Amino acid sequence: MKTNRSSTYAKMPVRTALAVILTAWSVSFAFSQATGYPEYGLYDTDLLPPSFFKANREKLLRAIGDSALAVFYSAPEHTRINDTEFKYRQDNDFFYLTGCNQPNSLLLLSSRPFEVSDTSGKHSVREILFVEERNPARETWTGRQLGPYGAITVLGFESALPNSVIEKTLGKIIPNTKEAYFPLEPSQAEGKLAEFVRTVENYERLLQHWGRVGIRNPVPLVRQMREVKSPEELRLIRRAVDISMDGHRQMLKSCKPGMYEYQLQALFEYVTVSQGAEYMAYPCIVGSNENSVILHYESNRRRLGAGEVIVADCGAEYHNYASDITRTIPVGGKFTAPQRQIYDIVLSAQEKSMDLMKPGVNYYAIVNKKAIDVVRDGLLKLGIIKDSADYRKYFMHGVGHPVGLDVHDVSLTGVLKAGEVWTVEPGIYIPAHSEGVDPKYWNIGVRLEDDVLVTENGYELLTKDLPRDPDAVERLMKEPGIGALPVK
Repeated sequence: MKTNRSSTYAKMPVRTALAVILTAWSVSFAFSQATGYPEYGLYDTDLLPPSFFKANREKLLRAIGDSALAVFYSAPEHTRINDTEFKYRQDNDFFYLTGCNQPNSLLLLSSRPFEVSDTSGKHSVREILFVEERNPARETWTGRQLGPYGAITVLGFESALPNSVIEKTLGKIIPNTKEAYFPLEPSQAEGKLAEFVRTVENYERLLQHWGRVGIRNPVPLVRQMREVKSPEELRLIRRAVDISMDGHRQMLKSCKPGMYEYQLQALFEYVTVSQGAEYMAYPCIVGSNENSVILHYESNRRRLGAGEVIVADCGAEYHNYASDITRTIPVGGKFTAPQRQIYDIVLSAQEKSMDLMKPGVNYYAIVNKKAIDVVRDGLLKLGIIKDSADYRKYFMHGVGHPVGLDVHDVSLTGVLKAGEVWTVEPGIYIPAHSEGVDPKYWNIGVRLEDDVLVTENGYELLTKDLPRDPDAVERLMKEPGIGALPVK
């Protein structure tokens, strides 16, 4: 028999009912507090292990040297409208070092051990994660938080403390420190964390508090660490790529005249989110006809017409790691002759530039230049340009970028290393009424983008299973797709 809980409480005196509710609440919260952060590793079993982040912290500690400390803070929450926030996304450097996906947190690393008292008692540590204390009322609205105990038991930190004691704790450590590494970018952190960050950003005040300390920026050190991906990271990038390829296949199979750009976007997002993607790595770009020549078109509102092309640039993010893939789709399933001419130039530029990728090659000086050369020569041959320098009118971006925690990830030099992942994405974009250009080429935008892993002897094309050859694209479009089915 079901019990009507509200009617049961209604029969009690107010004070007694309140006591029962608060007792149940406190017991539930105490159990959750004791067992840590139940979502982590329970809902998803393929997360990066705490040992991965611990190894990154140890590597950074070796890099900053003796008598130094480093501080990193989490990304702020961003308001979408009124009292509604965007879905939270952690700062990439902070995540790389902590595995923590919660706001209002701060990481402290010290090359010299120091003594702290936390939930584990008094002991000597070289790292502290400062987090918000758990709050039962807030967790009812927004979900469970780690709290200091969870930061130790779940994320594997030596120590964790409430972020309300950040400045007090640092005040004990700074006197024995010669150099302090603080991110020098402006912060939008909130609450007690914001108070501390403002102290850091105001160097004069920091000197008043802690004496003369050399201030350095740790970001380049971490960015250099992030360039080469570990096997654990590559596993997640491959997953992001695989589910994104599934999304692109369904867009190709489902694309029909009369559909809307947003329907293809919705299809991609459905296919990838249904396979575990937490976010899109960037807003989906689905641009048809006149929109195909806009590099980062995001409105996706236009209705598709037969004989047009679509630039579909869409990539999912899986456990914080991105993919980035673009295909050009002929609406109606077959490229026109002018579209095929432009497509062939772009495909040739991609293949010839990609074939140069191996460790030691400067991506921007060698790979990018090859793509430019092929595009320029192709446009000259078709008579679309008369002056070789005019290729920039129709190919105005670089040929690619690294991919990792950020869809436009980090490379300090551009010199390729084994274990890096890069995109190769040449394109040609010819707007209507382009001066001196045959109208048959107007409103043709073509971009091909693939994800490439640099290996010891060359490269591996991670997106090899998604067709690029125009004949293969047309064959795939003859297969039925799930997006062509009616929704009601």
